[in-house]
Amino acid sequence: MSLKDRLQGRLEKLADDVVPLAMQGLEDVRRRIDELNCSLASRSIPDDRRSRVSELSLRQKAEQAGQRLVEKGPKKGSGK
Repeated sequence: MSLKDRLQGRLEKLADDVVPLAMQGLEDVRRRIDELNCSLASRSIPDDRRSRVSELSLRQKAEQAGQRLVEKGPKKGSGK
């Protein structure tokens, strides 16, 4: 067996061992960054605006899905 073949075999074994661990580590880092981003975004919105932001977000998602939300408010023709 040549030196090249032995090195190639060792590199393949190393890759089989290391690559899955590295991918899991990257996924963990990505998840933590996403959680931090969500936390910072949540803290950046004042409490009095949070409900309006949530409502606007839901409205935009509904429009993208092709749905229409019914406007809140007094019904026309109710006489009140």
